[in-house]
Amino acid sequence: MLPLLTAQTSPAHRPRTLAEWRATGVDYGLDLAIDIGGVLIAVFLAWLFIRFLSKRIEHWGDDGQPHLHSAKEQRARTAAKLVRSLGRAILTIVAVLMVLKQFGFNMGPFLASAGVVGLAISFGSQSLVRDFVTGFFLQLEHQFALGDVIRIGGTEGTVENITLRLVYLRDGNGALHIIPNGQITQVTNMTRAWGRVSVDIEVAWKDSDRAEEAIRRGATTVGDDPAFADALLSPPQLTGIEKIAGGAVTLRTVARVDPYRRDDVARALRSRIKQALDEEGIATFIAPVHPVA
Repeated sequence: MLPLLTAQTSPAHRPRTLAEWRATGVDYGLDLAIDIGGVLIAVFLAWLFIRFLSKRIEHWGDDGQPHLHSAKEQRARTAAKLVRSLGRAILTIVAVLMVLKQFGFNMGPFLASAGVVGLAISFGSQSLVRDFVTGFFLQLEHQFALGDVIRIGGTEGTVENITLRLVYLRDGNGALHIIPNGQITQVTNMTRAWGRVSVDIEVAWKDSDRAEEAIRRGATTVGDDPAFADALLSPPQLTGIEKIAGGAVTLRTVARVDPYRRDDVARALRSRIKQALDEEGIATFIAPVHPVA
């Protein structure tokens, strides 16, 4: 009775001969399909968990303002993307190895060979390894995130995508720059925490006093505008005469702003300052052209 029970409950072994395939092929196929199905279901559930975790990370960083992207929200989006990328890669490798094991492959020699091959490849592709290591520390230290405006070397643009190997920058002309992480030696982040807007206006020497009052009035209208309440971290201020040269003076207005609203504030300041200067009849200075004798 015991041998009969053992024979009925033991899993079907892989048939070796045509006769064995005819006798136990169906049982073997069913057992294999069930095992592979279990592996795929487990991988699918793990992927659902990874997606849930990434969405929770994004939700944790959401500031509730769709038109603004705070530093916390940018870091959360970047971390969620890396979690999904790493999870997808790990689950793919695990799924392939487990399915191969269900087909009867001995994974011990395969893993050992893969380790030797991986070591050989690592010596031949040190730059690739450096890209991954640098990418890991860039994100660990939160040097920049998705949506940040950064400068790497002579390339400046908005971070559109980040992987552990590459950074994708979209510049002001729409060109997409793809930079390996291993080539990044210095990063200038122009949207970290706060930004500064600086507007210089050049007027004739004789109009400088009246221009100061007009510029101060125009800058004040921007500071009092509710549309820029969430963009300005401090009211715009006229710092005074920045430069004197060639019969003209340069007056500078500065403001601390949300880095993602820098361009909006700069345009508004230029527009309101121009309007105030026009009301006073003050034109920006144009240097006279002296004919060559």
